[in-house]
Amino acid sequence: MKKLTILITLLLAIFLFGCHLSNERLSKKMISMYSENQNYITFFGEVIDFQENDIVIKCEELSNYISYEDDFCDYYIYSNQIIELCIGEQIEFVTVPFHFYNGHKLPIVELKINGNTLLQFEEGKENLIAWVNKNFK
Repeated sequence: MKKLTILITLLLAIFLFGCHLSNERLSKKMISMYSENQNYITFFGEVIDFQENDIVIKCEELSNYISYEDDFCDYYIYSNQIIELCIGEQIEFVTVPFHFYNGHKLPIVELKINGNTLLQFEEGKENLIAWVNKNFK
C-alpha cells in the first residue's frame, strides 16, 4: 500500500510539473507572437453577437490567414472597460490571426467604428500581454 501511495504521488508530481512547463512554453510563444507589431493585422467585419468584451464577428478576410476558420469567429476585446457595440455594426479591428490552443479566442487590441477609435492599439496590446503573464505563468 505504501508503494502504491508513493507511486501515485510521484506520478501526480510529474504530471503537475509537466503542466507547468507546458504553460511556460505556451506563455513564451504567446508573448513572442504578441510583442511583435508586424504580427497584427487590420480587418473589417460585422458584429454578429456581443456580450461584455466577448464578440463574434463576421469577417471573410480571416480565412486568408487561418484556413480552417469560417466567416464567423470568436474574439475577445482586450480593453479595461466594457465597450458597447450593437449587432450589425461594421467595425475595423486589429488582431493576431493565430490560435494558440483549442477554444482560444482571437484578441482584439484596436477597435474603430466609423473612424472613431474605441480602443487604442498600444492599450489593447498592453492588456493582452498582461493577460498572458497573469494566466500562463
